[in-house]
Amino acid sequence: MNIEDIVPELFGEKRVYYCQRCLNHGLREKRKNHKQHCVYSMCQCSDCIMVERRRELNSKLVQIETEPGSQILGESQCSAEDVTVRAKGKRPMLSDERRPNCQRCAQHNVVNRLKGHKRACPFKECFCPKCQVVVERQKLMADQIKLRRRQKREKNISAEGGTRSSASTVCLKCTQQAIGYQQLMSILDPSSTSETFFNLSAILQACPHKTSSQNLCNEHH
Repeated sequence: MNIEDIVPELFGEKRVYYCQRCLNHGLREKRKNHKQHCVYSMCQCSDCIMVERRRELNSKLVQIETEPGSQILGESQCSAEDVTVRAKGKRPMLSDERRPNCQRCAQHNVVNRLKGHKRACPFKECFCPKCQVVVERQKLMADQIKLRRRQKREKNISAEGGTRSSASTVCLKCTQQAIGYQQLMSILDPSSTSETFFNLSAILQACPHKTSSQNLCNEHH
C-alpha cells in the first residue's frame, strides 16, 4: 500500500478514502457514510488506538490554528531566501500532482516540496506547538505505513501458501490404485520400469477426483 492511501490529505489528486480501523483488520470499507456502521468503531487494539491518536492530533492542529496569534508562530525563524511560496493568511493550495509538501513549512504558511527538503527545512528545529504536533503525527504515519506493508506481506505469503497446497493436492484413492498398478506391472514385466513410471504419472494427472479435492481445499482456506 502506498503512502497516499494512508495519508491522502498530503496529495492533491482525489482519491478513495478507506476506513483505517477496518484496514487494520483486513477489510477495505469506503469511509464515506461508513462511520455509523463500522464494526471496529469501539475497537481498542493497539492499531486502532494509533488511528484514534492521529485523529486527535489532526483536531489539535486545527484547534491551534484557530487560536489568536497562531499565524505568526515561528515566522521570525524563516528568512526570505528560505520561503518558496507564502500564502496570504491562507493555507497553501494543494497541487493536482502527487507531490507532497513539507508539513512543518505548511504550518507557517510556506509551501516547500517535501522531496529533498528535509535537511534544508527552515523549520526543522522549530518547537512551536504546531510543529510538535506534526512531528508526532509523522511518527504515527510511519507506524501505520509499516503496519500496512506488513499486512500486505502476510497476505501475499498466505496467498502463495494456498496456491502451493492446492497444487500439491493429490487424490489418495487414485494414488493407491496407481501404486498398486505399478507394483503389478513390475512383477509382470521387470524391464518396463520407466514405462510404468509414465503410466503412474498419467493416472495421477487424469484423476477424476482432482477438481473436487482442490475445491474442498479452497473452501478450507
